[in-house]
Amino acid sequence: MSSSSLDRWIPYCDAFPEGVPNEIYRAGFDHRNPFEGDRGIRFELRPGGERALAAYEASIARRQGARGAESGQSG
Repeated sequence: MSSSSLDRWIPYCDAFPEGVPNEIYRAGFDHRNPFEGDRGIRFELRPGGERALAAYEASIARRQGARGAESGQSG
């Protein structure tokens, strides 16, 4: 399988200059809360980013709901 530039793209930020941990980037950890190694830097919403944040939060809720349903958990 060949890889593209997106396959090699590593998200980073001031809190994680070497790369955002998968728990935050892929698993939906809310980095408005402390995360080990973040050097006290938290997520801050850009002005005008409310719709993007709402869409992201909805996608995380759907994903977590699907995981709960698969494992037989409720609510």
